[in-house]
Amino acid sequence: MKKILILSVSAGQGHVRAAEALRTGTERWFGGEAEARHIDLMDLTRPWFRTAYKGSYMKFVNRYPALWGFLYNRTDRDKAEGVLNGLRRKLESHVSEPLLRVMKEYQPDIVLSTHFLPGQVLGRWRRKGRIENIDHWIVVTDFLAHRFWLEPGQTGYFTATEENAFIMRRRGLEEERIELSGIPIMPEFSDSISREEGAAAFGLDPARTTVLLMAGGEGLGLIKDVADELSSVEADYQLAVLAGRNQKLLAELKEMAAERPSRLAPLGFTTDMPKLLAASDLVVTKPGGLTTCECLAMGKPMIVVSPIPGQEEANCDYLLEHCAAWKASSLSALVYKTLKLINDGQTLEGLGRNAAAIGKPFAARSILETILAG
Repeated sequence: MKKILILSVSAGQGHVRAAEALRTGTERWFGGEAEARHIDLMDLTRPWFRTAYKGSYMKFVNRYPALWGFLYNRTDRDKAEGVLNGLRRKLESHVSEPLLRVMKEYQPDIVLSTHFLPGQVLGRWRRKGRIENIDHWIVVTDFLAHRFWLEPGQTGYFTATEENAFIMRRRGLEEERIELSGIPIMPEFSDSISREEGAAAFGLDPARTTVLLMAGGEGLGLIKDVADELSSVEADYQLAVLAGRNQKLLAELKEMAAERPSRLAPLGFTTDMPKLLAASDLVVTKPGGLTTCECLAMGKPMIVVSPIPGQEEANCDYLLEHCAAWKASSLSALVYKTLKLINDGQTLEGLGRNAAAIGKPFAARSILETILAG
């Protein structure tokens, strides 16, 4: 029985969801030959670092997106051996010391990381002779990898796109260390779920066109304004709005829905996204790596909005290049494009076919097969 230690970082929820997909996939598909344990590295670091690391990320992303984009692109150009990068890695290694104890206790045969930080920490420890030469794979959870993902000395990398594999080779990674797998999502996204089953789970009418508006796990952004506009136009569709864990937003949406009971369906946080997507015809979302991969796996066309400069802009480009989504750069454009698509079934179906063509519902299984065969 091989032991797999899966490491994530809760700076955003995508890395954690990818790790959970791999843990769940181990139980579902390889329960007789492997066990998996998932740890959020932030839970092991010093409290002050945890607050600073997670808080600074969310602050930059939500309050200063232009500054975040500048920092993202600047650090992507910087050389890995620069002085500032060296100091940063030394600090990250120091605050992650409790991970050493966990690894000694669990004695994993394989380590999988769904964020670049564990890879950098383990890479430094390996070079310092503090850990054995354990198999360590890095799973890139966006369509293009920032330079931070590329840490020397890893067993290998899993990536979602041929373009990213090409860029990784150009940056010095050996071809044999790169596996084209897709981004891991929960096994349930590969299940066959009927539209009727999905609609029943959320109180939606399966006979009506359904537009799903998502704001992410925390329900951030101007989703109330978007919901107001999309649910007020004269068109025959129902709007399901996922408020996530934001209880204030959910309450406001319920007040709005009381005035438009047949048009607006407010929903709180759910772990049953496969059923919700099965009931949906069009998804309006930010282009996060995990969210878009879930939509692609189920062949759902998207309108992407408000991409975070850097990683989400690259995700957006990938979807547009493969004609799996449209992009709306303003609220008025979003309303126009939503109405355009729901009234043009041929174009909507074409986007859905293109989405399914690049979807990888079994990415988690592919990754686990590769590491367990090694």
